Amino acid sequence: MSESPMAADAPRLSPIRAGLTAGAAAAICGSLLNLPLHSPSDAMLNSATVTAASLAAGVGAGLLWSALGRARSRSVYFPAGMTLAFALTAAAAAAGESQIERSFSYVTPLAALTLAVTAGLTQWLMSAGRALPMVVTIALVAAALGVGGALAGVGDQESGELELPPRTAPWSMGGIEPA
Repeated sequence: MSESPMAADAPRLSPIRAGLTAGAAAAICGSLLNLPLHSPSDAMLNSATVTAASLAAGVGAGLLWSALGRARSRSVYFPAGMTLAFALTAAAAAAGESQIERSFSYVTPLAALTLAVTAGLTQWLMSAGRALPMVVTIALVAAALGVGGALAGVGDQESGELELPPRTAPWSMGGIEPA
């Protein structure tokens, strides 16, 4: 069976754009996963850095897909390359334990989610064989940046400011009510 003329002329999705789209979706997931995790440093490790790392992972996935060339090698080497990226990230987080306590327990689940979503979605988008409208990629990247930026200030650490508890009215103590 031959392809229809319109299908043959349809523009294909570039691997880098597929990876960026997948990385943006992973960034949104990672920013939400970041909320319950205890960040070892809210200033350095927050949803903004999760978003930046996810987008970079997406571009890396697209470059890896492009570099692998033939479809036969992609089915084996692409998942292996993404698994290697996770292993290297986990190793870097383990090495970072000497500088930032709890970095491994914070980075590893985020890296696992980000790289799994990025790898799976990149592979799915590229195997679909259709062009994805540019507006979808732009919208996902904008949403990822918006979510990552908005949640960057939502931290789990104390403010560091010493405050007294709010003052209570004298009549609110001991059940005495004003007349």
